[in-house]
Amino acid sequence: MKLMLKHLSSCYKVKQILEEDIWDVYILCKGNPTYYIYMKSEPTIENVKEDLTAFPPGKAMDDKHFVGFYKENQLIAIMDLIIEYPNNNTIFIGLFMLNKEYQGIGIGTKIINDALNFLKKEGYGCARLGFVKGNLQSEKFWTKNKFIPTGIEVEKENYTVVVMQRDL
Repeated sequence: MKLMLKHLSSCYKVKQILEEDIWDVYILCKGNPTYYIYMKSEPTIENVKEDLTAFPPGKAMDDKHFVGFYKENQLIAIMDLIIEYPNNNTIFIGLFMLNKEYQGIGIGTKIINDALNFLKKEGYGCARLGFVKGNLQSEKFWTKNKFIPTGIEVEKENYTVVVMQRDL
């Protein structure tokens, strides 16, 4: 199912991130060092390219929407959505990152709420995501946005992912 991406936000232009947008995504990611500290990595052009094409087992590129939110012509946020994962009723947020300059003033929450309201109208019943255990900035943001821990934690090579969910 393809989403009408423009409806993910009432305030910002939304478009699919393409190969030609990688540099802008890289700059946005580079401005968010806290995320990468917990991931025990650093942003690179290569791992940005990997993010564009990464999807969970059992899913395909048609199920993935890696989008950018633009204020005028400036990329201010990125979001990776996987539709119908882990089940048909759920949308999975694989990544959400806001330009550091726009953090702490409600813009991230506005983007999340607009997107989830649209996805609810599209028939999804819940949204799910994971954050790296110990990243209090991420945990606080997602808790403020009504996500609650599911009790599921996934061990990765260098960190643990805490799975959260929000009913729509």
